[in-house]
Amino acid sequence: MALQNSTIQELRDLTFALIGREYANTSASYARLISLWNYAANKAHRATNYWERYLVIGDEREVVNKNQISRDEDGKDSIDTFLKIYKNNPKKARGGEYKFVVNAQGATLTGGEGRIFSELLDLYESQDGDSFYLQPDSSSSSSDPTVFVTYKKALDLKLGKQQGGNTVIPEEFMAYMAHYAAYTWQRSVEQNASDSNFQLSLALVNSVLEDELAKISDQNIANSYIVKSVRTNYNQTII
Repeated sequence: MALQNSTIQELRDLTFALIGREYANTSASYARLISLWNYAANKAHRATNYWERYLVIGDEREVVNKNQISRDEDGKDSIDTFLKIYKNNPKKARGGEYKFVVNAQGATLTGGEGRIFSELLDLYESQDGDSFYLQPDSSSSSSDPTVFVTYKKALDLKLGKQQGGNTVIPEEFMAYMAHYAAYTWQRSVEQNASDSNFQLSLALVNSVLEDELAKISDQNIANSYIVKSVRTNYNQTII
């Protein structure tokens, strides 16, 4: 699916049409809508790891402090969700997958598939003898060793009052952002409306996002080798 972009002007127009009123960019009400748009964008981003715009496969990353991979590296996209870490570029060769745990700073390599002392996976015993870590081969270079990471990029959308009408909005998020903001606005402003109307509105909001998620399914991404491997390993430890 080719990536398409909408604009903040299109987001405004659809939101205002849904709520039946308009607000100046300098108003307090418009600032509230911006907060709702940003919140909806985050919800959409979190709905799946497989948005085409944010999925990165086999990106070469430096390993620092023996077994650490940072979320941020100069010249690279910031990592939101680590999915897989490989010894070899997964777009060229299979095998050599590293186990890991994650925290706010990044990923820590903890082990590899197959035999514990596999030469392929370079598993080393820690200095205190209580655990093992992976040390990618750096014998041929004085630079930091590298691994290949499959991940979801961090959301790069943060709207504000000063942004012009041509500010880019991911098309796959735009309709959901408008509907979610309008629904939430309805709940806060029209508090005397019936709950049944709110429920219908929420069903519509959810269906907008579900339609976009269905497009990911239609692309058959889940049946690809790399993603299929990811889907069987959701027990990623979070510290």
